[in-house]
Amino acid sequence: MKIFTEEFLKIENSNIVNQVRDKGFFKFENALTSEFIENIETDVKKADLSLNKNNVAGVYFTHGNQFFLTHMLAASKSFYNYCTNLKVMNFCKEIFGNLFRLKALRYYENFGGQHMQWHTDNRRYDKEKGETHTSAPGIIFLAYLSDVEDGEFQYIQKSHVWSGENTNHDYSDEYINQNHKKDLVGFKGKKGTILIYNSWGVHRAKPTSNINFVRKTLFFQVEKDTSHSEPIILNAEFLDNINDETRMYLGFGKRANNSVYPNTDIYTMPLNRKTFSILYKWLVSRLVLYIPGFLRKKIRKFYNIPSNK
Repeated sequence: MKIFTEEFLKIENSNIVNQVRDKGFFKFENALTSEFIENIETDVKKADLSLNKNNVAGVYFTHGNQFFLTHMLAASKSFYNYCTNLKVMNFCKEIFGNLFRLKALRYYENFGGQHMQWHTDNRRYDKEKGETHTSAPGIIFLAYLSDVEDGEFQYIQKSHVWSGENTNHDYSDEYINQNHKKDLVGFKGKKGTILIYNSWGVHRAKPTSNINFVRKTLFFQVEKDTSHSEPIILNAEFLDNINDETRMYLGFGKRANNSVYPNTDIYTMPLNRKTFSILYKWLVSRLVLYIPGFLRKKIRKFYNIPSNK
């Protein structure tokens, strides 16, 4: 399976590095093959939503009006091949040198109605210390898995230069409009678009009130500092190209003391169409236990409830 298109592979990593260092970002449409995107979509659908399932699955997060599948390295061989691809690893070498580590990863969906704050990602959430500033260089790979004509990623050009002068991570709309409006760059794009940007840069998802809006995105973050990361769950079956460089990159034997993002539980789960459907089916499955056998079978068949439920 090919991950990247021939057009993207032809681009010299040095050209990408120069743009990221200068402007803070690089964008390329038609970077991912349709086969790769279809495989990711299939893997996400198989993982589905986590409600008392003894497997790796997704979660909803009310605060950001988003769906997350954080542990993609346990759910998708295609994602493993993507984030450990030679093109990616060689790019990271040009940015960081020989030492760098995968810090965070996820598939997520943004829905309409959210208003994300302008922020930087040069911070981490330590399980013991809480939010902690990091001065380590970092790069983020963002890929659109759906056409994006609204709610697109936005970045303040060259903000990776001045944001490092302080330890602020969040910026108000008023501050950006008054001081950096001319530097605002929006990234609408087709499915398969890749964005690579400096984690010190100020960015957000553009607010949208379109209730039918969904932006499907792949995300992973790499930093030069190898001493910490979010806990990474791996499916050992995927590790068919493991070597010392990959072990370092994936953090084998290293501390993983950052909190997983987002921090969710049953109380951060919204009552939307999907969650309501699952909860309704669960309620019906409990009630049918008190219904005579001949009706119970018909109800289970109608609601597609397995007999062992």
